Amino acid sequence: MTVLVIVLRVLWSLLAVGIVVAVLLHAAKGDGIAAIGGSAQLFSSQKSAESNLDKVTWAAVAGFLAITLVLSAGWLEQPGASTPATAIPQTAPTLPAPEPTKK
Repeated sequence: MTVLVIVLRVLWSLLAVGIVVAVLLHAAKGDGIAAIGGSAQLFSSQKSAESNLDKVTWAAVAGFLAITLVLSAGWLEQPGASTPATAIPQTAPTLPAPEPTKK
């Protein structure tokens, strides 16, 4: 496994956690970010806070899907690298030839 694949898998995991957190922060029809003890005061308004959260969420989703595509397509696999353990073997196992019977 190359370093790039490891880095992408770590980033992929972090994006997944980030998406979960961002979705939980969204407004359900009520306050959203503003419901968290006055933290919405950091933004100019509640509407801009939700708008920025929407942009961050969609960017995280786009990044997550792009990394998912790259990792699942196998584009980063090195030629001649070992196949995954779940791969179907290309040749069927052969049985040993039967012993000749003695008369």
